[in-house]
Formats: sequence, structure tokens, C-alpha cells
Amino acid sequence: MPYLFLIKSVIAGLIASFACGLGALPLMIRKLDPARHKGIGYSIAGGLMFAASVYNLILPGLTLQSHSVDIYQVFPVILGIILGSFFLWSTDKFFTTDRLESKNLTKWGGRVGILIFITMFIHSIPEGVAVGVGYASEEIADTNLGNYIALAIAIHNIPEGLAVAIPLRATGISINKCFWAAFLTSLPQPLAAIPSGIVSWIFQPVMPVLMGFAAGAMIFLIILELIPEALHTEQPRRIAWAFTIGFCLMLLVQVIL
Repeated sequence: MPYLFLIKSVIAGLIASFACGLGALPLMIRKLDPARHKGIGYSIAGGLMFAASVYNLILPGLTLQSHSVDIYQVFPVILGIILGSFFLWSTDKFFTTDRLESKNLTKWGGRVGILIFITMFIHSIPEGVAVGVGYASEEIADTNLGNYIALAIAIHNIPEGLAVAIPLRATGISINKCFWAAFLTSLPQPLAAIPSGIVSWIFQPVMPVLMGFAAGAMIFLIILELIPEALHTEQPRRIAWAFTIGFCLMLLVQVIL
């Protein structure tokens, strides 16, 4: 069947999006409610996001073209990181106090919640491209690359969904909204998989820049918003431990895979 890989890409992307939404479910346990310990919740989310930016985006971006890294492979990733940081800086400047007074925005966690949603939404684009390119490669070579990439991303999406949900829940957002917010941040995966699968030869060269862009936005968000917000309500030592735990949790997922 022609373009069967596109159907596979969309289905795999939707499953990965659902997996991201599942990351909000642990917050149903009352003892894990970050609304009681807002600073700790922000710190754990920061650790999860930082590990994801390093291990899911920067390192794969450096080794995407070959297993050995040379100086020329670093520049596209660095360019992406700078562009991603600049994008989030511009977005942060856009969301002034006046613009955030809208009831529709305050319902979704205000400034921090919106920035996290935008950042994780962007983070899902290169993952969707990877799924599309992976399934397209199966049409050329007899491999299971698409299935492997899709499974790996779906598993990664669970703690990433938790990273989205924790700050939202800390501002009093319901579990139901946290689930759908996490789900929507991964929606670019099935959407981006379609064009990238059709013209994979175009998307492959720019993947390091896309991955660096998403990583830069995430790291900038952590330093700009999450850690400063955490410092308002928690002691620095507790924040450092919570960040480390979040980082190790995401690292554990990498090792399991």
C-alpha cells in the first residue's frame, strides 16, 4: 500500500501524545500534589526537562550524521540552541502582565504554564520529524527503525508529560486539564511526521538545528522561570535535590531504553 508509512507515523504519533498525557496521572496521588510544595514541583520539572534537552535532543543532534562528533557537527546544534533561547526570550517578553490578564490564559497556569506549554510543544516537533523519517526509511531498507523510534519517544513522553503537568498542577490546575495540556504538547508529533515522512531528504539535514532549537528553549525556560520561581518558596538545598532527582528520573528512562 503506497504511503503506508504515513498511516503508521500518524498512529504512532497519537499513541506518543497519549503517553505524554499519562505523565499527569501520578499527580492524582495526594502525597505527590505539587500545589502543596510548589518550589519542589518546579525543581523536579526542571530536572526532567534539562535531562530531556541533553539526552533526547543535544546528544542525538550531535551524533545524527555519524557516530563520531567533529567540529562541523557541533555548529548546527549550537545555532539551534541560540535560536531556541532567543525564541523563548522573545516569547517571555511578549507575555506582559496586561496580556496575561485574559481569563483564558490564567486558566492554564498563567505565565509559567504558558511558557512551559509552548516550549514542550516545540520540543515535540523534532520528535515527530524523527518518527516520520524513521518510518520513511523502512520503505527503502527492511528495518524496524520507525517502530523503535516511536516506542522510545512514547516511553520518553511519560516523564516529559509529568514535567508539563507538575508546574500546572502547582498553580491549582485540575488533573484533567493537566492531562490534556500534556497531550496537546505532543500533538506536533503526528502532525510533523506527515511532511517529514514525505520529504525526509529535506528534514534530515536540518534535524540537528531543530533539536538544538528545542533544547535551547527548554534550558532557557528552566533558568529563566522554573528555578527562580522555585526559589521564591523553597530553600536552595531542597531545590537542588529536587532538580537532581528529576534529572536522575529522566536519565533512568534513557538507561532502561
